[in-house]
Amino acid sequence: MIEINNLTKKFGDFKAVDNISLDIKKGRIYGFVGKNGAGKSTTMRVMMNMLMPSSGSVRINNLDAVEDSKRIKEFTSYMPSDITYYDNLKVSKFFEFNLEFSARTKDDMADLAKYFELDLNKKIAELSLGNKKKVSIIAMLLKGGDVLILDEPTSGLDPLMQKKFFDLILREKEAGVTVFLSSHNLLEIERYCDEVAIIKDGKIVEIVDLDKVSIKHQQVVEYKIKDGREVRRDVVGDINELVLELSLLDLEYLEIKNKSVESEFIGFYEGKGE
Repeated sequence: MIEINNLTKKFGDFKAVDNISLDIKKGRIYGFVGKNGAGKSTTMRVMMNMLMPSSGSVRINNLDAVEDSKRIKEFTSYMPSDITYYDNLKVSKFFEFNLEFSARTKDDMADLAKYFELDLNKKIAELSLGNKKKVSIIAMLLKGGDVLILDEPTSGLDPLMQKKFFDLILREKEAGVTVFLSSHNLLEIERYCDEVAIIKDGKIVEIVDLDKVSIKHQQVVEYKIKDGREVRRDVVGDINELVLELSLLDLEYLEIKNKSVESEFIGFYEGKGE
């Protein structure tokens, strides 16, 4: 569905995206993670032909992102991380304008506004950051399409709205929609994505198929002994043996938690994979 081949994007001598390749299958939720400035947003803007590639190519549904950009935009919905609105425009008027380019109806608009608890009668300037993010989400959903490209879609949302957002995204996936999204929320990436690419300094450092990841019987143990020593380590194996070992220590503090994919992502952020 989405093929990124040896994509590079330069700004002068600086490579914001450095020879990356991704293969995103139809009907999958594909995560894209990395620090600020790693190249996530630049990649997405190239995908939408908002930036021209310096070299390499992007193809979406066998169409070239540069040569066939207009056709791609007919079935692709893009949500940038930050959007500037006309502050004096009412939310309802903004959505009605969006409906001019969509097969959705005013009933769909009303249903989505109710679902996300958004007041259609308010002006954009009156909205909080979280509610402005809801405006972006609803506009994206009203556009619809077979491909959703979403840059930090849940930033600014409270946990309940984050869950409601992903409930809808999972329904889109069930309908065969392909979703490519970036996020700094590693827990939601682990919970909802099928596959994840980790980008660092413009390069892909790892691609993880979350359907195949197995971290069962792995724990992260942190403890402090009364003599002042503090220990943090990963443990693989029988948890009963771990408990027996810990029972012999004079502990002041102890925490045992299951290892998560999130902790693996953090490892790449901190320098793993270089």
